[in-house]
Amino acid sequence: MNRTTVVGGLACAVSLGLGPAAVAAPADSSTVARASGTKLKNVEYVGERCGLTKIGKTSGQGKTTLVLTVSKAVSAEVSADVKVEVGVVSAGVGFKVNRTYTVENQTRFEVPKGKYGYVEAYPLYDQYTFKVYKDGKKKGDGYAMKPVGVCFNQWAK
Repeated sequence: MNRTTVVGGLACAVSLGLGPAAVAAPADSSTVARASGTKLKNVEYVGERCGLTKIGKTSGQGKTTLVLTVSKAVSAEVSADVKVEVGVVSAGVGFKVNRTYTVENQTRFEVPKGKYGYVEAYPLYDQYTFKVYKDGKKKGDGYAMKPVGVCFNQWAK
């Protein structure tokens, strides 16, 4: 079985990280850090990651060309091992973590004669990690992911 994951022509690793979300309701990002004493530090862009939730698929018997076009609203994701306000995270990572973003892309996959082909689509995210501080003391770690595109997984068997 030949299996390929494609992101605009590049291979895409599937990786998320850390544990379940512990993020409080949204607030005004300019005042939240001062009012709560909570700050993000060591915010780091760690690269692109393919998500795990399928947002499109197609399949068919070869010889054929499978075409999959995706345009989907995908929510940003955020997780921390301590409670932290959404506004603080949004201000720290530079994008709104409590909204959806539209991702779009298309792929074509040539399925050889005698094979059955499959194409699946997953959201592509920019992932950021951070450390949560309250009143100058480290309280925990977290990550945020902004949807920026589509990963395609395509294979024939």
